[in-house]
Amino acid sequence: MNINPDQSQDLSITLSPLSKANWLACVNLTLPPEQADFLAPNIYSIAESKFEPHYQPRVILLAGKVIGFLMYCPDVDLPDPKLYWLFRFMLGAEYQGKGYGAIAIRLALAEMKLLGASRVKTMHKPSNKTASRLYQRIGFCEVGYAEDGDIELELVF
Repeated sequence: MNINPDQSQDLSITLSPLSKANWLACVNLTLPPEQADFLAPNIYSIAESKFEPHYQPRVILLAGKVIGFLMYCPDVDLPDPKLYWLFRFMLGAEYQGKGYGAIAIRLALAEMKLLGASRVKTMHKPSNKTASRLYQRIGFCEVGYAEDGDIELELVF
């Protein structure tokens, strides 16, 4: 897949590194009640990023306002320097369904590609049909199941 960060991009959606100025806004984001069991709270991922130097936490901004959070990293377990994982993605409840998530993921994919990724994996709970549709619309394909039962998807550049 050819990732062009300008392709159908709403220029008001940007990614920013997690910082002292924006981390609390990420912690205060909430999901719709029906999605509450799909993700750990953002504070958990933020804490985790402080102990895993290869994790890349990003704040999703809409015209400078925090609306979501994502995190990715290169694969260090195998290691495969061309494989990256998008293992955290969330948008606040009031910002879902507007196309912002797809833009943010494409921006993250463009960052990963610049860092040397040739493929990216992600995963979601089998019951999370919204995530399934979003990832597949972007170009991810299902490739199997993780040990915990999550559906694994992969995108190859």
